[in-house]
Formats: sequence, structure tokens, C-alpha cells
Amino acid sequence: MNLTEQFRKRKEELNNFLKTDAPLIVGREAVNHYQESFANEGFTDEKLTKWKDVQRRNPFSKWHGHSGQTGKFSNARTTANILTGETGDLMDAIRFDTTPKGVQVYNNKKYARVHNFGGMAKIYGKKPFMMTPRPFMLPSSVLNHKIREKIIQKMKERLNTI
Repeated sequence: MNLTEQFRKRKEELNNFLKTDAPLIVGREAVNHYQESFANEGFTDEKLTKWKDVQRRNPFSKWHGHSGQTGKFSNARTTANILTGETGDLMDAIRFDTTPKGVQVYNNKKYARVHNFGGMAKIYGKKPFMMTPRPFMLPSSVLNHKIREKIIQKMKERLNTI
């Protein structure tokens, strides 16, 4: 195989990688990064910024041990991670789709936006209060670096096999 043919084959392989594999890498890395926020109890952009603590973990709060599922005291809720709920649904609802223009990462839970950005919410759909923002899906320098490194690594692997 001559040099021109090798160059054409490598170019074709890279184009194929960028169309098929790279979007999957971006999506998986983004979902993993955003889900790490729940374990870290904070969001990582350039560094980890911890979330404000919750009243259910404060023994002097009227919400101490409050279970959103039952509305009653739960000893497990006094130590449970912030935003995990009793189901983990908010974290598990982080998904991605590939699109013609790239990758879309999203969370379809109706309450995801108010947790991520803060804003007006209602306790049990009744009493309004201002929700503290606890970001888990925002642009992130660390995420961009992870994606860049993973794509470069995979591109090198691909090129070395040709």
C-alpha cells in the first residue's frame, strides 16, 4: 500500500470515528460526569463546588429525617446524599441522544430544572418556597477535558491499528 492510499485510509477511518464513535464517547462521558455530581454532592466545573446542605440532615430542623416518599420521619434520610431521594430517579434520568449536529444531554424529570437552577417550587404541590440551586448539569471545563482526552486516546488507538 502506497503513502497516498495509507493517508486516504486513515482519513476515512478518522471521519468514520468522528461520525459514529465520537458522539457516543461525548454522551457517555457527559452522563457519567453529571451523575458524579450526585455522589460528590456538588458540581465540578473547574473544581468541585459542594451543594448547600439539606434541612433533613439538620437535627434541629423541623424537616430532620423527612421522607419525601412517605412524609414521615426516616432515619435513613438523616444521612442520605443530597438530591438522591429514595429512588435515585433524578440521577438515573440523565440521558443523551446523538443528533445530526452532535449530542444532546438531557433530564426529562419535571423537577430537574428547579433543582439544577433553583427557583420557585411547592412542598407537596401546595406551599411555595424558593428552591436552592444545586447544579448537576452545566458546562464544565473538567468534562470538556475528559472528553478531549478520551477522543484523542481512541483516535490514536484507531490509527495505530491501520
